[in-house]
Amino acid sequence: MSEKFGIEATCVCYKTMNNLKGKIALVTGSAKNLGRAIAIDLARQGTKVAVHYNRSEKEARQTLKEVKKYSDGIVVKADLTNPNDIASMIRFIKAKLNTIDILVNLVGNFIFEPITSTTFEKFKDVIESNLYSTFLCSQAVLPNMKKKRWGRIINFGCVGAESLTVREKTTPYYIGKTGVVMLTKVLAYEYAKYGITVNSISPGILETSVARPKTPTDKYAQFIDIINVINFIIKENSSYINGTNIEVSGGWRPGFTS
Repeated sequence: MSEKFGIEATCVCYKTMNNLKGKIALVTGSAKNLGRAIAIDLARQGTKVAVHYNRSEKEARQTLKEVKKYSDGIVVKADLTNPNDIASMIRFIKAKLNTIDILVNLVGNFIFEPITSTTFEKFKDVIESNLYSTFLCSQAVLPNMKKKRWGRIINFGCVGAESLTVREKTTPYYIGKTGVVMLTKVLAYEYAKYGITVNSISPGILETSVARPKTPTDKYAQFIDIINVINFIIKENSSYINGTNIEVSGGWRPGFTS
C-alpha cells in the first residue's frame, strides 16, 4: 500500500527538510489511510507522534509500529466530539511525550446521500465529527502553543468549501467543512501574534475517497500530494502563510462534469 500511495517515494529532499526533530505532533484519525501516511512522514523527520484512533485500535497500533521505526510515539484513544475525552487525551500525551507543537485535525466523517433521506443522527454526526472535533482539539492545544510562542495547526476542509458550494448528496459534509475553513481563518488571526499558524488543506478526490467522479487529469490525488503541502506550511520560513485554505485537487471542482 505504501508504494501505491507514494509514501516510500516521497519527493521531498530531506537535506532541506523541516527541522522537526524533537517536536510533538498529534495526528487525529491516524490509524489508517491518509492519517497513517501523515504520521509516518512526520516521524521520518524526527517528530514524536501521538497516533489517534477512536474505534480502529488494531490499525492504530500498526501505525505506531511504523512510526517507531523512525521516532518515538504513542497511541491515544478519544471521541473527538467529547471535550472530556480530549482533555484526558491531551494530559496523557503531555505525560508521555510533552506538549503538542503540531496538530493535524484530520478526523471527519463523510456522507453521500440525498438530504431528504439523511437522518438527524447522520446529519449531527457529520457536523460534529468534522467541525466540533476541529474546534475542540484546537482549543485544547492552543494555550500551550501560546506559552511556547510556536505552533502549527493544519485543518482539513474540502474543495469548494470556501465558496459556499451546495452539494445535493453531501450537504452536511459541506456545511461542516465550510465551518472548518471559517474557523481556520479566525484562529489564524487571533493567534498569529504568538507565532502560531493555522491553515487548512482541502483535498480533491483521493484514491481512497468514497465518491470518485472523473477528474480533469483522469487520476486521483495520492497521499504524498497532501503530505507535500503539510511539509511546506509547517516550515519555519512559511510562517507568513497563515489563515489560508490550500486546495489540492488537480483542477477538479465539485459539480463540474467532463
